[in-house]
Amino acid sequence: MNHSGIGRAPATAGRSRGFTLVELLVVIAIIGILIALLLPAVQAAREAARRMQCTNHLKQLGVALHAYHDNHQVLPFASGYTIAQTGTWLSFILPQLEQQAIYDEINFEIMMSDPRNSRPVTTPIHWIVCPSDPRSSEPIMNCDSRVSGMNPNPSLKLWYPACMGPTHDDGCVYCPLGKTSSISPDSYCCQGWNFGSKEPADNAVGMFGRYPSGVKFVDVTDGLACTIAIGETLPDQCLYNGAYANNFPLAGTSIPMNTFETCDVPGGKYYEACGFKSLHPGGANFLMGDGSVHYLEEFIDYRLYNDLGTRAGGEVAALPNG
Repeated sequence: MNHSGIGRAPATAGRSRGFTLVELLVVIAIIGILIALLLPAVQAAREAARRMQCTNHLKQLGVALHAYHDNHQVLPFASGYTIAQTGTWLSFILPQLEQQAIYDEINFEIMMSDPRNSRPVTTPIHWIVCPSDPRSSEPIMNCDSRVSGMNPNPSLKLWYPACMGPTHDDGCVYCPLGKTSSISPDSYCCQGWNFGSKEPADNAVGMFGRYPSGVKFVDVTDGLACTIAIGETLPDQCLYNGAYANNFPLAGTSIPMNTFETCDVPGGKYYEACGFKSLHPGGANFLMGDGSVHYLEEFIDYRLYNDLGTRAGGEVAALPNG
């Protein structure tokens, strides 16, 4: 009897069965769906981290401003534009930002635009860079000097301009009450003159202005917790927003938040474009006078927004919830 075939396994036994084309396509489709579901969550987590980093930057600026006030009994002025005095509010608080080396290298006896100041005014400082801006990897800008010889070119960009509150400039184009003929509390969104640089002295209604006299905390009678000190912006949408640009190291509340207009040529519509804005979803971070940081939604009531910009307007203004 021939027993040679006894116990022999079938010819197909022991072979691994491969995926069919249909099964492979199903697996790929499932992986694609999972990636599509996870990607927004990953992006949201990254943006949350960037927003938190931006919040921390503003808190550090707040600590520096308070330390400066403790040392000098007054806040730094935004710039000495009216008398062509060199220096901006950021340059004055460099020691409080642990940037003593840059501060020591600046020659405050000459203009910031002087070539002898070219190295310190182009030295990156991460405290003033918002990581949510894709252009944050390019911190140096051409802050054109054809409008004002006080603007160094090139210069470090400024993502966090000081707040001058509602200002009276080129028609107050966003103010529903229109342009006023004089400084008037009746126009909540059209006050101050020329970024706080016209007579009478110190006419800025916010915490900062372009007149060489700083504000004391005691002058903020609306309450430090209810007055904006610094906010976010996108410097590539306003060529004047340089950290050392005496011409324009600030922004106002007359321009509604997140107005994504652009002023990228000398003499452009700065009064429409150079306001507070950010690429965070639906709003921007703001440092208040007491050092706290709050995220304000872009659809904040326009009057409340301007009321939060004044330091002594007498308004009954409180931060919105959230």
